[in-house]
Amino acid sequence: MSQRERELQLLNELKESEIANVITRGLNPNVKMKESQNGFIGAIPAHWQERKIKYCFTERSEKNHPDEPVLCATQSQGVIPQSMYQNRVVVVNKGFEGLKFVKVGDFVISLRSFEGGIEYAYYQGIISAAYTVLTPIEDSHADYFKLLFKSQPFIQLLQTCVTGIREGQNINYEMLGRKFIPIPPYEEQKAIVAYIADKSTKINALIHELESEIEYLKEYKQKLIADCVTGQIKVD
Repeated sequence: MSQRERELQLLNELKESEIANVITRGLNPNVKMKESQNGFIGAIPAHWQERKIKYCFTERSEKNHPDEPVLCATQSQGVIPQSMYQNRVVVVNKGFEGLKFVKVGDFVISLRSFEGGIEYAYYQGIISAAYTVLTPIEDSHADYFKLLFKSQPFIQLLQTCVTGIREGQNINYEMLGRKFIPIPPYEEQKAIVAYIADKSTKINALIHELESEIEYLKEYKQKLIADCVTGQIKVD
């Protein structure tokens, strides 16, 4: 790994660490803390609530919407139409009545959520019946949940609710629903979301610069090798 690639890795780790810290501990380093009812979090601000996941969401099992666009749950872009996804999957045009209906603002537990977190739905459509579709009971928590559900502490929690082996692994929602998650006061949620958005924008800008530099250096290296092979550059 080159020095620039190492720096890129460190920036990504910094971003994840900052989100994990703020999403579970808030913005005031001097606030009184209490132990969370979930070991994956540790201590949380004493004035925050904790609530079981099953009391924060209702499960959407609605089907028979064959005319809706087919969605896919991606770890990098959330729940989006398959037509927008780079690694498009061929969809057989039958059985759409059996796919689950998803509305904007829902959260989707996919077969890979134990690796990358629960995905937010940015589009309305239909998705695999093997997935669990969750609708927030209170819309005011959605932006906070979007960050919490992609944070490393929460992904660690998801991994404790996995059943099956190898390719048959899946998250057991009955188990997950009994787990507690932190619920900051609404004004704190907004402040946390705004802080993380600002930090992420700055870190993402640095990441983009490094990625561009790494790509340039790789292309330059390949050009030098090609020039040497073709004799355009003499090597003593």
